[in-house]
Amino acid sequence: MGFLQKISTTRIVLIVAAFLTLTGNTKFFSETLVVYPWSENAFFIISLSIWLFSFLAVLLLIVSYRYSVKPILITLLLVSSIVSYFANNYGIVIDDSMIINTLETNTTETMDLFTMKLAFYFLVLGILPSYWVYKAQITSSKLLQQIWSKLKAIIILIIVFVLVTLAFSKSYASLARENKHLRLYINPSYYLYSVGKYINSQFQVSSIPFNIIGQDAKVVHEQAEEVDREIVILVVGETARADRFSLNGYHRKTNPLLEKEDVVSFTNFYACGTSTAVSVPCMFSYYNKENYDRDLINNSSNILDTLHNTGVISVLWRDNNTGSKGVADRINFQDFSAHGVNTICDTECRDEGMLVGLQEYIDKSKNKDILIVLHMMGSHGPAYYKRYPKDFEKYKPVCETSQLNECSKEEINNAYDNTILYTDYFLSKVVKFLKKNASKGSEAIMIYMSDHGESLGEHGLYLHGAPDFIAPDEQIHVPFILWASGGDVKQDISYNDIKKKTNVRFSHQQLFHILLDFFEVETKLFNYDSSLRSGRYSSE
Repeated sequence: MGFLQKISTTRIVLIVAAFLTLTGNTKFFSETLVVYPWSENAFFIISLSIWLFSFLAVLLLIVSYRYSVKPILITLLLVSSIVSYFANNYGIVIDDSMIINTLETNTTETMDLFTMKLAFYFLVLGILPSYWVYKAQITSSKLLQQIWSKLKAIIILIIVFVLVTLAFSKSYASLARENKHLRLYINPSYYLYSVGKYINSQFQVSSIPFNIIGQDAKVVHEQAEEVDREIVILVVGETARADRFSLNGYHRKTNPLLEKEDVVSFTNFYACGTSTAVSVPCMFSYYNKENYDRDLINNSSNILDTLHNTGVISVLWRDNNTGSKGVADRINFQDFSAHGVNTICDTECRDEGMLVGLQEYIDKSKNKDILIVLHMMGSHGPAYYKRYPKDFEKYKPVCETSQLNECSKEEINNAYDNTILYTDYFLSKVVKFLKKNASKGSEAIMIYMSDHGESLGEHGLYLHGAPDFIAPDEQIHVPFILWASGGDVKQDISYNDIKKKTNVRFSHQQLFHILLDFFEVETKLFNYDSSLRSGRYSSE
């Protein structure tokens, strides 16, 4: 590489732009070839390479100068190598939601995602070219010469860009109008756009005053000794698919314990997002998906705040995942994802550990209704084989690597179904726990709903987090299960009528109103049509 040790800013930018275009966009071109087959669109596909290169090179030339060029190019090379890995191997799109997920990922999740193949991508596409950039000697020249050199290159690139676009105008018009999803895979342009969008949203949130809603909320039944108090345990599942629950018709008996209970399983229930960072704040929010605004949701009080602020409902969040995503910032929060706090841990801390010590909390909260949120680790991928104790490895062989595309479909499905089997066990323990409290006079309810689903290789996609407009059903069709103790509580919530509505399309946006209804809270925010008793709700 000695002959390249002395190089101009313009030339090194052009070389790196060409490298990124050719090595970082394998997923983009593979998806494009599905829509525009090579046999019929060879020249258009070649033009796309020139088009992407020209666009990227112009952007880099504008921001790169003698002292900024190396840090910028090295950062792009390193990040783009990682983006390429996840795009090529999991079909993951790096949008602003995925950036939030990445920033909120804990060490355990990070280690699950680490593979030797990722290290190979990082070395070959990231470190080695970055080392070349680092060692390159940028030639010095007068300021006017630098500007003129870059200006000439930019003018030529813009002309090329325009000519290529005009030469294949019909194809580019089709690409822009009918195949917008392809732009999501352009590396590094789309993730740079997403970073900018994320930063902008952070500034917007910081400038918006916190909005407190539901200040008129009050519990309408009197808190007296003769009135049975209500205990609701809301289990927030992780990465569970509705179609993998035998309660919903799956051919494998993944719910052998829940099938013995008098539960209601809603078969047509949908998440309001494809990632925890989006779905969890959304599901507890008053605002529905039609007017969804992440900044507004994150800067407003939620149903937990509303219930807590009544003064007669005790609210607790126990977490065995990566936190509440801001939902539980103003209530009692307990982290059960670490050894020491969670007493049931082996290779990792288990969800059932969140039940330990819970009775003591209930006993101390006398004369109050209680809402307990249990945030599961559930079926979080890609290391599904780690998500359950070995005693629950019923379906074999299993995929024992995070590199899912190296496993057979059978191995992936087996590992994932074992996680659902363990979820069934955990939920059955929650029901048993509530039955014990119901025997003491409490009115007990369990609600289980997953935050989002999971792709297991369908359409070449793995994991979750797909943008809404291309999100497959596997990532948004999630389980929702309801159980209630006998006696007055079933009559109060019209349990038998609810059973008749299991096929009605419901969504996360109803949780706000479901909890208001179950706790008999009166507020102007309550919408009866969004309650389970109404059964009229439909969110497309």
